[in-house]
Amino acid sequence: MSYKSILLNILFPRHCVICETPDSYLCKNCFGAIPIRKTNLCPVCQNIETFAGRVCNVCENEKRKIYLDGLIIASYYKNPVLRETLFRFKYNFIQGLSFSLAKVLAKKILSLSEFPFTDFTLVPIPLHPKRQLWRGFNQAALLVKKLQLLLDKKEVFVETSPTLLIREKNSKPQMKIKSTLVREKNIVGSFIFNKAFTNNTPKKIILVDDIATTGATLNECAKILKRHGAEKVWGLVLGRQGY
Repeated sequence: MSYKSILLNILFPRHCVICETPDSYLCKNCFGAIPIRKTNLCPVCQNIETFAGRVCNVCENEKRKIYLDGLIIASYYKNPVLRETLFRFKYNFIQGLSFSLAKVLAKKILSLSEFPFTDFTLVPIPLHPKRQLWRGFNQAALLVKKLQLLLDKKEVFVETSPTLLIREKNSKPQMKIKSTLVREKNIVGSFIFNKAFTNNTPKKIILVDDIATTGATLNECAKILKRHGAEKVWGLVLGRQGY
């Protein structure tokens, strides 16, 4: 441990955000209380069980355009430990929780042994610069960084591209909007493709975010990426609001 870390621990001692056990932001027991989701449903209809949360054939053929190929949901948003940990991460600005939350994502990914993750590039959902300045960090980008390190240790090697997408419009947070249609309209035009990656778009992408609501944000990002050359775009989140 560095002298800086020792000094920070003395001045601002770490303790579990759930039970206040000292020395870690999320203790071993509380981390163990976050379950890994075993049932994977189509993210559109949420009725048909599919591998890893792939969009089912029925929803793929609907008139409503679905750009996302699937949504991997690691745990349950209704789980009180996960929900409180996420709140402390995002709104109490405890960046140190990113490692524990990334471990939840890693556990889910590693439980899907047949999924060819080594071919995918992890891309965080970007924040608008004003929102990132207020928070001090992009929670999705932190999760991607820690997730790559955890997967590397398991010899599951993935690329990352933190700046592939840019959030151009500072739209209203999706969780504050109840209507699905309004959410879809709210997010349209919020993202643009980073022109620095023209002709160099990864073919297979996993979009990473903390929470999904209706999936409109992930679907909008998938639309932008596929228009610029991506062939497969999946989503990966810790939980889905309401589930």
